Amino acid sequence: MIGSIVTTAKGHLQGTMENDICVWRGVRYAKAPIDALRFRSPEPVEKWSGVLDAVEFGAFQPQPNDGAGKGNMDEDCLYLNIWSPRADDKKRPVMVWVPGGTYISGAGSTGQFNGHSLAKNGDVVVVSIQYRLGALGFLDFTDLAGETEEFETNLGLRDQVASLKWVQENIEVFGGDPENVTIFGDLSGGSAVTTLLTVPSARGLFHKAIAESPSPACIAGKGSARQVSERFLQILGIGMDEIHRLKTISVADIIAASSRLQQENAQAFPGLLLPFGPVVDGDFLPDYPLDSIRSKKTEGIPLLIGINRDEASSLGQLDPHLIPSNAEMMFENTDPGAKERINNAYWFFPEREAAFGIGSDAVNHISSIRYAEAYSKIERTWMYHYDRKTASICLENGGGASIVENSFALQNFSATLVERIHSIRFRSAAHKVSNRIKNHWVNFAKYGNPNPPLGEIWPKYNEANRYTMIFNKRDYIEKDPNRMIRLAWEGIGGGTYK
Repeated sequence: MIGSIVTTAKGHLQGTMENDICVWRGVRYAKAPIDALRFRSPEPVEKWSGVLDAVEFGAFQPQPNDGAGKGNMDEDCLYLNIWSPRADDKKRPVMVWVPGGTYISGAGSTGQFNGHSLAKNGDVVVVSIQYRLGALGFLDFTDLAGETEEFETNLGLRDQVASLKWVQENIEVFGGDPENVTIFGDLSGGSAVTTLLTVPSARGLFHKAIAESPSPACIAGKGSARQVSERFLQILGIGMDEIHRLKTISVADIIAASSRLQQENAQAFPGLLLPFGPVVDGDFLPDYPLDSIRSKKTEGIPLLIGINRDEASSLGQLDPHLIPSNAEMMFENTDPGAKERINNAYWFFPEREAAFGIGSDAVNHISSIRYAEAYSKIERTWMYHYDRKTASICLENGGGASIVENSFALQNFSATLVERIHSIRFRSAAHKVSNRIKNHWVNFAKYGNPNPPLGEIWPKYNEANRYTMIFNKRDYIEKDPNRMIRLAWEGIGGGTYK
């Protein structure tokens, strides 16, 4: 069915109406980052005449998994999608979804990230964005390129900021409130959220943040970023004096080299640092996010942050090399003295689940706790653990996966993978949990607080009480969950490399 025609700052868009929700897909928020714009900051789109169709998803980002999104995979990928109850003047809260996947995979057009149910049941405007991934979005070639201006840093983050600027300029005509924008994302999307909170150019573009299963400490300094970029050139067979060839080399070659680099890095630094991700460049990202927060050099806005049970099991599905087999393997290159203490803290885990638990905590859990501790000193912070298991995941992996949490927050049980995970037997219980999580997320987007307007059931998190919401068959508050494991990790770095 034909939907509303809206007039953005650059021209008219025609969307569709689906099950009483207005949808606009494949909305370009920046010029195609190709040719001379490859490895450059995103540039605003130009004005157009007539009415553009916004019915089909745009191409999704180049990545190893060519089935990551709907439509075609292409370097011209800077699109966003919008779901809104109506294109009116109601000024609803806006929730901008940042998809994740270790900064090398993911797309805003995948079925489990569909914003229809959340928009309809929450009376909010939902936006899903796409940004450059892998080498095209997160490798830093600036030092290697010398004085040339052909390369810039943190392109994936710059894309995210550009999409948020587009939201500020245009979302009101889609029924949204530009003064009430919440960003939320999972995995590397959640990490992007915790990073954007400290990016100066992102200030004022959003007003609340939800970080699902982030790795806040997975940030590289210029030194380690240069080593990774040098190795990437070696894999491609490009000399330092030939760096200009990166502008014309095929996307297929870039993807292949990115996959190899990811595997090599995971074997060298298991569970600690991803080869792709934000870089502290002293400019766009002036400092490590945790340091910015501790020194109060950031804008405090309400934060909701949490982790999944056995988060590393989902990473293991993406790439087995991402998960270390034990603490000795994880710390032999970084902190050998920690291995006995860490292993002892997981004495009650079966061997395989202990490996997943150690990997999960190194990548997500511990760094999220440290981030929440610091952030709670400057602004209201809430923490959660998603502990629910599903039938197939219990059988196959021994733990939860981030994709399940996404389906609960976005209320999507129709995507193929989610249908496989949630059998009919468990569907009713899943919807009950989903409704509770959705209500908290929508409350947070509307009021800056996950609690309903009347009555507090979820206390704020801080270093003194560590109150944490546990999402399961029934929800409850726990004070300092897994305290023994948290204490075992004290004094261990993990994730940040200079």
